[in-house]
Amino acid sequence: MNQNIQLLHSLKHERPSAGVDDSGIKVHDVITPSFDIPLRGSSGMEVDSVVGRPFALIDEITELSPAGEDGLQLGDQIVMFGDVDAGGNFLSRLANEAQTKQGQPVPVVLIRQGAPVNMLVTPRTWAGRGLLGCHFRVV
Repeated sequence: MNQNIQLLHSLKHERPSAGVDDSGIKVHDVITPSFDIPLRGSSGMEVDSVVGRPFALIDEITELSPAGEDGLQLGDQIVMFGDVDAGGNFLSRLANEAQTKQGQPVPVVLIRQGAPVNMLVTPRTWAGRGLLGCHFRVV
């Protein structure tokens, strides 16, 4: 319960800013909480990582893609993908990380429905485009 109270007090919201997606339609960035609590793995044990601010949102997942099969979901907010976290030029760094780690499980830290989640995603070839089969949007 103490951790839940700490979590509520740690939420920091930013004002949404307008942007334009590839289709030219005006969109708003997602309001994302910033967590500063240890992430717990599925075993209930603490993981070394501390959940930070998300840098990308999954806004498209292709059916039967590696991303979908490994458990990524629409709306997941990516905090860390392997060695890639927030910072400049993250899309090319993310693509490079997927290519470098092709066929190997990559640790992913994300926020799903307001809760931190730790999972593994394996970039791999499949019938579709790319090694993951999902689209990331900058937040």
